[in-house]
Parts: sequence; C-alpha cells; structure tokens
Amino acid sequence: MRRNGIDSTGVLKVYDKVTGIFNEIFDSRLLTAAFFALIGYCTLFMQRKFPMRWMIFVLFGMILLGFVTMTARSGAKEGVRFHGGMAGLWMAAHGMMVVSGLFYQDWLSESVPLLIAYPIVFTVLASRDDESTFRSILRGTVFAVLPFVLWSVFAVPVTFGYPGYKGVFYDANTLSMSCIVMTTAASVLCYASAVKKRFASAAGYGACALLAAVMIVLTLSRSGLLALAGVMTVLAIALIAGTAKHPVRLLAILLCGLLVLGGAGLAITMDKMVQATQEDYDMEVAAAQARGEDTSLIPLPQERGITMDDLTSDRWGIWVAIMENLTWNGHETSVVAEWVAKDGTGERHFNAHNAFMGVTYNNGFIAGLLMVAYTLLACVRAAKYYWIHRKTSAYAATPLAFCAVFILVGMFESVYAPFSVIGCTYLLVQAPLWRAEL
Repeated sequence: MRRNGIDSTGVLKVYDKVTGIFNEIFDSRLLTAAFFALIGYCTLFMQRKFPMRWMIFVLFGMILLGFVTMTARSGAKEGVRFHGGMAGLWMAAHGMMVVSGLFYQDWLSESVPLLIAYPIVFTVLASRDDESTFRSILRGTVFAVLPFVLWSVFAVPVTFGYPGYKGVFYDANTLSMSCIVMTTAASVLCYASAVKKRFASAAGYGACALLAAVMIVLTLSRSGLLALAGVMTVLAIALIAGTAKHPVRLLAILLCGLLVLGGAGLAITMDKMVQATQEDYDMEVAAAQARGEDTSLIPLPQERGITMDDLTSDRWGIWVAIMENLTWNGHETSVVAEWVAKDGTGERHFNAHNAFMGVTYNNGFIAGLLMVAYTLLACVRAAKYYWIHRKTSAYAATPLAFCAVFILVGMFESVYAPFSVIGCTYLLVQAPLWRAEL
C-alpha cells in the first residue's frame, strides 16, 4: 500500500553530500546556541527596524539558518516523508511569491529563502526527535529575547500610557512582538519543567513569561494583548483536554486572566480612539489654515463620530484600499500607495499591517489565498499533533501555541518575513507538521 506524502529522504542525502565534512564539525548539543543566534539576530533587527539593506539582512539570516540546519542534522534520521498538502500549498504559495519577484525584484529576497531554504530546515528538523528540538528552539528563543527586555528595563524608565512603552526598540509594536514570542516559549518551558518536577527551572521560566507578559501590557499593543489572550486560551484548553489534573482551577485562572487583558484592551482602545480623533482634527485644522479657510467650521474632536479607522488605527482603510486594488502579481513596494494617496498627508507611508493582506498586496491575490489555505492547514495539523502527543510529550502544544501567535498578531501586523522574530519562530516549530504521519 502506497504511503501518503512526498518522500524528502533524497533532500537529506543531497544535503549531506553538499555539506560533507562540515557535518562533523557540528554537535547537536550546540542546537540551543544555534537557535539563540538565529532568533537573537531576528530580534536585533526588530529592535533596530531593519537598518541595513534588506538583501544583506536576509543573507546573514540565511547563514544563521544554515548553521542551525547543519547543527540539527547530527541528530537527524532518514526516512521522513512530507505531507502532500503542506508541501504542495507551501510550494504553490511561495512559488507565486517568486513569480511576483520576477516583476518586482524587491520580493525575491523574501520569497527565495521561503521557497528553498525553509523546506530544507523542515526536512532536517522533522527527522529529529521532537522533544529535544522543541526544547532547543524554546530555550534559544527565551534567552535571545530576554537580554533586549532587560536592556529596555534598565536603559529606559518604564512608563504606562499613550503611545506605549517601547524600551530600546524602534517602537512599541516591535517590543510587543518580541515579548509575545518570549512569553509563549517560556510558558511551554515552565509547564514542561513542572511536569518533569524541575521546579526551580519552572519558576525561572515562569518569571520570564510573566516579565514578557507585563511588557506586552506596557506597550499598549492591542495585537500583543490579543495574542497573549489567545495563547493563554490555547494552552489552557490544551491542558484541560489533555493532562490537567485540576481543570476547574485552570479554567478559573484563565477567565481571570482574560478579564484583566480584556479590561486593559478596552481601556487602551478607548484612549487610542480619543487620540486618533484629536490627531485627525489637528491635521484638518492645519490643512484648512494652509488653504486660508475658516477652521471654526471643522467639528471639534468631541463632536466627531468614531470610525473604523479610529478603532483600528487606520488599518481598516488600508485593508479596504488593498481589496480595491488587487492584482495577480502584486505591487512594487509594501507601502500601500493607494491608501497613502487617500490619506492626503503624504507622510504616513504604511504597509498592510496584516500578514495575510501583506502577502496579498505585495505578491498578488493568488499568493494571498494560498498563504491563507496553508496557514489554516498548519493550524489544523498543529491541533491534531497535540491531540496525538498530549499524553507523551510536555512540548506537544508548541506548534499550536505559535500558530495562535502568528495568526492573532498577523491579523494586525505584517509579521510574515523569513527572519522576523514571529515569522521565523513560527516556521521553526511547525517542522513536525510537515510529516505525512504525525
């Protein structure tokens, strides 16, 4: 009987021949350090908002990705078979991104690593023991982001209020994105350590998770708060469905946490809407004064109605502009030029602020649809993977938790890039989902 899936054993063999003697240099015990370097590099460029040319940034990321795969290969086995749906949708979506790059060359630096390099990583990581691989990824992630969080706390006074605490990062959103990755990884490690009765380690990881969660609240990032609530819910439901000994207590803790985050989110939304109406009023007044018009006819901020743009910090208008200007092969830059033209200020050059809309606008609606289909399939397989392994592995919820992070943050931020801190971590932990047999 023919087994389902795509046989990628040949990729491993070719990889061994290409790397040759270099495989002997690396030791799987270096895997945590390799992931630390990779995620640390991603966090550095979130912190600095990509200061160098994009191609050079991707080049260094590819070098680190190669370091990870050569290190991980020492503990890999042959015989992995890819799931046809996962591999097929991946190749189709990122193949369309490459096609877009043939029209607009800026997208080649993103699409080529995703089309070629990450499937090699999936081949290597999917052929390894999951528990040790997840442990290395999660530890590397926590200790890669932690120095940036501590640097922020000690270098920049902690504040709570609009526009949000950003520490040493470019803006509050990039700090929030880094912290949601850290708190998710630390939470899974805390649970795994507690299961293995390593209570000192569990306490340490728990403190890291709490620190990162507090930082998310301080940033006033609603996408970060939504992702934090989503991760808490996913992990709690997973434990209740799997191994929780006191599900009622866990559910009560979850509800309390969601109430706190929901209250914070509501307060932040109300404050940001007030700020948005004031900013719109100020811009209209400035424009009227420049034209020599009477400013008294402009409605005051308290008299203005709340719009979807106010509620979403202009994201709604950007998404509408994207949907009105779809093409099959994308656009030249990620700046949504059609929305910028409608905005009228000429100063706010915003991207899609949505991972799925971003692919749709940058690379075309075909790539966008395929990307959505791939993400949904990955989420379904992550849930199935947890259900199969929930009794045997404390790390079984890892792919599902990071699927939640990617989807919930990706709904409001453009996080899908080969070496963004969320995009990279999300891709690394889903390698086992590519197996034909979970």
